[in-house]
Amino acid sequence: MKTIEEVLKRLDEIINWAKENQSPAGYFACTYRIMTAQVLKGIQQKKFEDNPRMTLLDIAFATRYLEAWNSYSKGERCTNAWYIAFEAAKNKNLLILQHIFLGMNAHINLDLGISAASIMPNRKIAPLKKDFENINSVIASINQKVQDSLNRICYPVELIDKISNGKDNTVLDFAISRARETSWATAVMASNTPNFMKESVIGIVDYAAAKVAAQITNPNLLTPALLKELKKCESSDVRKNIEILAATKNI
Repeated sequence: MKTIEEVLKRLDEIINWAKENQSPAGYFACTYRIMTAQVLKGIQQKKFEDNPRMTLLDIAFATRYLEAWNSYSKGERCTNAWYIAFEAAKNKNLLILQHIFLGMNAHINLDLGISAASIMPNRKIAPLKKDFENINSVIASINQKVQDSLNRICYPVELIDKISNGKDNTVLDFAISRARETSWATAVMASNTPNFMKESVIGIVDYAAAKVAAQITNPNLLTPALLKELKKCESSDVRKNIEILAATKNI
C-alpha cells in the first residue's frame, strides 16, 4: 500500500466482511477506520511537523494489522496479541469494549512502536516524538463522537460518560493515551536494536501485549456473573452495532 486512502479501502472490506458474518472483529476495525481517517485529515491540514513522514508511519502501522488479519484469515501464523484478539471474536460472552480494547492493545502496545522504529531506524527515532504525541490530540477531537456511537450499543459506556460529564472521553482517551506512552518506549527500544535482534525484540513486546490481552479477556475486576449482567446491557445485533459504529466515519 502506498496511500492512506488504500488503507481505508482495506478497512472497509474488513468491516463489510464483519457485518456479513456477524463478527465482533468489526468493532475494532470500525474504531481504527475512524481514527485513521482523522489522522489522514490531520495530515491534509498539515497538523504535523513532517506530514509525509506521518503518512509513512500510518501506512506502516496499518500494514501490520492488515497482514495479521490476512494471515489469521488464512490459518497462518500471526503475532500472539493479534491471534488472541481475532480468536476473541468467536467468544459471544465478551463485551463490545473488550473486543475494541483487545484490538487497541495489539495495535498500539505492539504495532505502533514497532512501526515507528521501522520508518526511523538506527537510533534516529527522536525527531518523531512530537508528531507521535500529536496523534493523540488529532484523534481526541473525534473521541466523543465515537463514544456517542458506543453509547447507542453499549449502555455501560453511557454511564461512564455521564459520570465524567461527557468531557473527558474517559473510555477511549485513557486507553489510547496510556497505550501510546508504552508504545513510544517500544519505539525507542526497537530503533536502537541491531537488525539481527529485531525479531527477538518484537517477540518480547508481543509476549507482553499477549499478557495484557489475556487480562482484557479475563479481567480480575469483573466476575463472570457481573460480565453476564453487563452483557445484557448491550445490543446483541452485531451487524447493526457495526453499522452504527461505522456511521461515525461520516462525521
